[in-house]
Formats: sequence, structure tokens, C-alpha cells
Amino acid sequence: MSRKVSIQTLADQLGLSKYAVSRALSGKTGVSESTRARVLELARALGYRQNTPGSSGAPTAADQSEPPFALICMNQLNRGEPHYWQRVLSGMISGCNERGWHHAIVSPSLGTGDEHTPPERAIAPHLDWERCAGVIVMGAFPHAVLQRLAQTGRPIVLADHQEPLLNCDTISHDNLEAGITVVRYLLSLQSRRIGLITDDGRAASFAQRKIGMELALNHFHTGQGHTATFREWNVPYEQGEWVNQLAKEIMQMPEDERPDAWIGVNDDIALQWMNKLQEIGISTPQDCRVIGIDNVHSAATSSPPLTTVNLCKEELGQRAIEALQRRIERPGTPKETVMLATSLIPRESA
Repeated sequence: MSRKVSIQTLADQLGLSKYAVSRALSGKTGVSESTRARVLELARALGYRQNTPGSSGAPTAADQSEPPFALICMNQLNRGEPHYWQRVLSGMISGCNERGWHHAIVSPSLGTGDEHTPPERAIAPHLDWERCAGVIVMGAFPHAVLQRLAQTGRPIVLADHQEPLLNCDTISHDNLEAGITVVRYLLSLQSRRIGLITDDGRAASFAQRKIGMELALNHFHTGQGHTATFREWNVPYEQGEWVNQLAKEIMQMPEDERPDAWIGVNDDIALQWMNKLQEIGISTPQDCRVIGIDNVHSAATSSPPLTTVNLCKEELGQRAIEALQRRIERPGTPKETVMLATSLIPRESA
């Protein structure tokens, strides 16, 4: 008796996932036309026969009428944030729609007893995991959550977060480049005392931007043998009182020691600080320059308009979905880290 040809057989010979082979055989979306052609050609050559309803074979993804979905893991704190994460999410949803995929959004947080629960039930017990094409993780999550996601066996793509211990693809902005850019720009304007307002530990992107700033200060001189000084203020970003506390500290400093240029590690911090400076009688850009990173919509309409570094937020989301499709179709390829380039947008604040 000849050996039965299964979806797993086709997947193994083509170096594809069972999901990709199943979608190709059923004529559904979610795989490229070139991949579909490869699958169909091998299936014909090996004499593969697909199970039909009522047959004794186990049901596969190809037997299901519902399209697959991408599971999007989004931190609960970021769900209502319109300037950055909602725009990244809109790019992901657009990418899913282009492929005929659905999407499901969850905010996983594991309890103490979850280690004895199957990972699918611990993360999202209400979902039909048979239709889950893969997982997109937006931003930072505890390593324990990422490990449980990996245990589901679905391909994972990290968006704007890096986890070296997890073997998965990563799509990020080049935050190091953004940090270098803002400092080099301020140095070109002859700024000598640069202040950074950040929130250590809140996000890996903040830390990467600060490293870029330090690299720029260490490697690029302002000319005539002088280098700029750099001072960091670490503030509790999500607590509004930091603005008043920092303003009080700055007013107690001698004028010749105050920064003549301020960097907000993101636009929201930069905009809040620029408004506060104006309240206490320090104008921008006459008395000091202010620059941010993100290019949120309100940066262009502030008074004065905020100089910033543009991050392609919708594109980040779309590229994450592209990476997930690639991983589905080519599961054995080396993991990838894709960095999206940034660009300076000079405006009146600096």
C-alpha cells in the first residue's frame, strides 16, 4: 500500500508551515500566489488527496469556512493612546484586511496558577486557536508572557520591542538613529547645554534613543575644541506632576547653567515641557530650543510647531503583518530584525 500523503508531508518537503500549505490547497487567502503554485504542483506530483466533509480524516484548516486571524497582543495601558499605538494598530488592521485575515486584540496577563494551564487557555480562552495564523506583540510584555505565547507553537512577530531570548522576528523603528539625529541637529545649531527628559525603564525604545544621543555626543564635536554638556532628567512620565516639579528645579538653577536645548524622549513629553517653559517665562526658541521624537499629529499644530523625528507608525504595523505572513510561508528561515528608518522634521521650536 502506498504511503498516505498528508499536509504535513507537503509542508516538510516544501519547508512551509502546515497552515500555509492548508491555505494554499483550499484556495484561501493568506499565502502568496507563488507559494500556492509550489504547493499545488507538489500535491499533484505526489498524488495528494484532500479530505472532504464526511470523510474519516481529521478536519484541517482547509475545511474551515472562516478566514484565519492574527492575534494582536496590546498592552492595556496603550489601548487608549491615540498618537502612537493606535496608529500602529491601524496599520496592522490594514495589513490583515489586505490578506483577507481577521484580527483579534487581547491584553494577556498571566496569574500565578497559569503555568499548569495550556497556553492557549491562559492567554485567550475565548478564541478558536485553530484559526490563529500567528501572533503580533505590540510593545513590551513580561518575558513570562512572551514564553507562554511561544508555547502555543504559533509564529510570533514583535513590534517595537526586542527580546533576544525569544527566537522570533522583530519589526522596530531605528530608535538609535532617532537619538543620534536629534543631538546632531542641536549640535549643528550650536547648542551647548542639552537636557534630556525621559522615563527610564518605561520602554526599551526610550533607552535606545538615549543611547543614540550619548553616541552622538561622544563622537561629534561642536567645533572650536568645545563639546556640548548633556544632562538627563528622569521623570515619572505617566504622572502629570513631573512638569511642575521639574519647572521648580529649573527656576532654581542659574540661567547660565540651564539647558539651552531640550529633548523630550517622545513628542508628548516635549510638548508638555515646552508649554510649561512658556508658562514660567522661558520662550521657545528664543531662550531655548525644544525637540521631540515621534511626529504625533499635535506636534505640527503646537505653538510653536515642534521640531521632531518622524517614525512611520502605520508602516510599522503593516510591516509586522508582512513579517508574519513571511514566517508562515517560510517557517525555517533565520529570524529577522527589521529597522525602519527615521527622518528629521525641522519646525519652529528648534
